[in-house]
Amino acid sequence: MKIVNETKLMSVLDFIREYQRKEGRSPSFRQIAKAVGFPSLATAQLYVKTLEQRDLIERNDFGKIITPTQLSKSDTIQAPLVGTVACGDPILAIENIEETYSLPTSIFGHQDLISLIAKGNSMTEVGIYDGDRVFYLPCESADEGEIVVALVDDSATIKTFYKRNGKVILHPENSKYKDIVVDDCKIRGIVKFVIHKF
Repeated sequence: MKIVNETKLMSVLDFIREYQRKEGRSPSFRQIAKAVGFPSLATAQLYVKTLEQRDLIERNDFGKIITPTQLSKSDTIQAPLVGTVACGDPILAIENIEETYSLPTSIFGHQDLISLIAKGNSMTEVGIYDGDRVFYLPCESADEGEIVVALVDDSATIKTFYKRNGKVILHPENSKYKDIVVDDCKIRGIVKFVIHKF
């Protein structure tokens, strides 16, 4: 059996782990050979086999290096951040995509979410604070009691939605604020998730 160079062996292991961490999958033998400077794929295979024999990596039945679960990339959705929305008095709704968040589907599901930055403190009793990232599902209607992103005369606000006596009630979840009562408003979406800013 060929003798392996211990320094190169650790270089192979470091490369595999770093590649897995960045890419969420394992490198091919060709990629290992190129990264470490091996003259052939057979040499790369020898070093990978040695790492496996020492229980430093695992391979499947096809000989491919198994990527540890915690390093595997999960499925994600993309949620654009489109501006700021009031948790207080309505503010002018200016929607421009400022950046995009990658969100794991294991937590956020496969919904087409949009993000806004909350401004104000009228919704603190349901856990939405000034500066929080709010993620909403775009839609044009809501059931009573749902937290919505609503447009009132082209100004946006986050409130709990109710209807009473033919009026729309946009209810703040903070006793210091008063209800916004209007004949009608445009529902832009229903709030589904909030990420707190600490």
